[in-house]
Amino acid sequence: MAKKTTEEVTEQVVERVAERKFEEEIGEELAPLRSQLDSMASTLNQLQSSQQQLGSIDPSSTVSNQQAAQLLQQMQQFRRQAQSQQQETFEQLQQTVQQAAQMLGSVGQTLQSFSILNQMTQQIDQSQQQLKQLSSQQVPHNRQNTSFTEH
Repeated sequence: MAKKTTEEVTEQVVERVAERKFEEEIGEELAPLRSQLDSMASTLNQLQSSQQQLGSIDPSSTVSNQQAAQLLQQMQQFRRQAQSQQQETFEQLQQTVQQAAQMLGSVGQTLQSFSILNQMTQQIDQSQQQLKQLSSQQVPHNRQNTSFTEH
């Protein structure tokens, strides 16, 4: 099994957190809507049972049928609007997660570049130290050679 990079793990964690946050926000936004839908469904059920009772007493009560049909139509429209809003919110969240993942990728690339530059700087420092050591070792030899020629 391939080992996951820190970047991949971080990206997965961000996605999970964003999904949980999205579910919480949707739940909070939909709670009042669900309450309204439940209330409307209850009202519709009451209207239908009232209509059945009235129909058995007065068969000419078609107004109640029309009201029930209108309420049902309103509920269906309301449900479609809620689903549409939920889909839009989900798509916005997906875009946000993708942008966060891209930003994490950019941060990862920047850190890699920084690490490479740091390694190069260390290599340059080491090379300079080696050159200093070589030059300091060669200087006494040159002095000895010049002192021999002077005598």
